[in-house]
Amino acid sequence: MSDFAVESSNKKKGLGRGLGSLLGGPAPTEIPTKAPSQAATNNNVNTASAPTVSASSQQATPVAPPVDPESKIWKVGIDKLSPGQYQPRRQFDKEPLQELAQSIKENGILQPIVARRTTSGKLEIVAGERRWRAAQLAGLHEVPVILKSYDDKQALELAIVENIQREDLNPIEEAEGYSRLISEFKLSQQQVAEKVGKDRATVANAVRLLSLPNEIKEMISGNELSVGHAKVLLALPEPKKQIEFAKKVINEKIAVRKLEKMVQAVVKGHEDKEEEAAGFDSNVTQRLISGLSDELQKMLGTKVNIDYSNSKGKISIHFYSDDELTNLVDRLKEGWQ
Repeated sequence: MSDFAVESSNKKKGLGRGLGSLLGGPAPTEIPTKAPSQAATNNNVNTASAPTVSASSQQATPVAPPVDPESKIWKVGIDKLSPGQYQPRRQFDKEPLQELAQSIKENGILQPIVARRTTSGKLEIVAGERRWRAAQLAGLHEVPVILKSYDDKQALELAIVENIQREDLNPIEEAEGYSRLISEFKLSQQQVAEKVGKDRATVANAVRLLSLPNEIKEMISGNELSVGHAKVLLALPEPKKQIEFAKKVINEKIAVRKLEKMVQAVVKGHEDKEEEAAGFDSNVTQRLISGLSDELQKMLGTKVNIDYSNSKGKISIHFYSDDELTNLVDRLKEGWQ
C-alpha cells in the first residue's frame, strides 16, 4: 500500500484568513486515486490510449480543468509524518490534547494537516502537529494531509502564523519564533510583523523578553508571571534584581502598576548613585587642575587658568604689559632649552 491515499474534497476546511493567504487554492473538485506524480502519469497514459471521438462529442463533453496537486487532500499513514523542525511550540498540555483527541474520535479531523516533503523523502509537519498528536491518542491510523512545497523560511512563517491565530504559543515561544525569522532568515522586525499580521512594536516588545534571565522566561512560559510584569522588569539594570522582583511579584501577587513604582524607585536610586559617583570624580579632577594652575602661576609670576574637560582643554597665561609679555616668552624659552 502506498504511503498515502486520497480523502474526499468536501472534508477540506479553511485555515483562517492569515493561513488561507499562505496556503491558497480552493478545495479540489477532482478526487485523485494516487499520489500526485502517479496520478499525473496515469492521466497521461489514459489520454494517449483513449479512442478518438468526433468533434461533436468533444464539444458536448466538458473537460475538467487540471487540479493543482498542492490543492488536493491526501490520507496519509499517521506513522509517515514527523514533527516539524521549525515548530515554535515547545509545550503540549495533556488535558487540552486529551479533549481534542476525544473530539477527533467523535467528529474526525475537520481541518487537514499541512506537511512538506523533505530532501530525505520524509513528510514533515508544517502546521497541525497538535492535531497529529491528538489523532494518535484517538487511535487513528490515517490523517488528512495537504502537501506543500515550502522552504525552511516558509515553514517557520506558517507554523508561527497558525499557532498565533489559535493562541497556542506562550509569549516566550512566540518571541523565539520571531527571533528565528530575524536571525536565521535576515528579516527586519517590520517584515516579521507583516508576515504574522502584527504591528512592529508588538514584535519588538516580544523579542525584548528574550533578554530576560532564563529563570524569568520559565516563569512566563508557565503562566506564573504576566507579560506586563516582565516588560516592567526589563527596566531593572541587573539580572539579579530582575529575578528578585519577579519572585516578589509571584509570592506577594503584586499588580503591574505597583511594580512599576517599585522599579522606578530602584532605577532612580541607581541613577542617583551614578551621579554621585560622577560628581565625586569631577571634584577630584577639579582639585588637581586647580593645583596645577597655582603651580604654574608661581613659576611664571602671573595669573594662569586651565580649562579642562574630558582630557582636553587650554592653558591661558595673563600679561598686563609689553614688558610682561616679553619676560614670559623669555622664561618659556629658557624652560624649553
